[in-house]
This record gives sequence, structure tokens and C-alpha cells, in this order.
Amino acid sequence: MADTPISPDSQKDADDDTGMPRWVKVLGLVTLVVVLLLVILLLAGGGGGGGGHGPGRHTP
Repeated sequence: MADTPISPDSQKDADDDTGMPRWVKVLGLVTLVVVLLLVILLLAGGGGGGGGHGPGRHTP
């Protein structure tokens, strides 16, 4: 018997049923972007990376 062609509607992409859900991927990407921005701010000297804090700032 000859192979019957598979209709495009009956075949799902491999990404549909396997792997992580889309919301997990989006949340991971957003978390990665936020962490990278915080690291860049700390390395650039902003974001509370020292400087203006400490007990010596409040003494007259």
C-alpha cells in the first residue's frame, strides 16, 4: 500500500506539544533582561553600587 500524504492540519509543529510552555519562555526572557540591566547598572556605578551611603554622610 502506498504512503498516504499527511495533511498539514493533522501534523502539529514539534514545538506545540514538547518543551516548555510559551509563558515560561517569556518569563525567563524577561527575567534575563532585568538581571542583565541590573548587572550593567551596577558595573556602570549606578543603582546603589556604593558612594552615597554610610554613616559618614549623616554627620554634620
